[in-house]
Amino acid sequence: MPIWSVMGVDEQPDITLQHWRVYETERGEHHFVGYCVENHSGRVSSAIVSYDVKLRAGITRSGRRYVLSGEPGFDQDALHVWSFWSLRNGVTEKRDVSSEYSGQPEEDSPRVQG
Repeated sequence: MPIWSVMGVDEQPDITLQHWRVYETERGEHHFVGYCVENHSGRVSSAIVSYDVKLRAGITRSGRRYVLSGEPGFDQDALHVWSFWSLRNGVTEKRDVSSEYSGQPEEDSPRVQG
């Protein structure tokens, strides 16, 4: 699966994610990872700077707004993009913090490599 460049924030200010996760890196940054409904592809966001639990929407460092649709899940294309993105950005550890964004009870989620 190739990795495509994405439209700029001015062209696509809002993204809806399904089958999403949120990963925390060893730098303490949180990133949305999921299936982008608008582009029909996997997506990884820049670092999340704010999040509204009631609206289930967050703003990232790029200024883009991500809306989370449905419950956390997994999308093969999104995981592929995450793997590539992690390698390119020097991420060596991640921790799944999706429950913080879904309102579901916390699970013990240790840091894992990659």
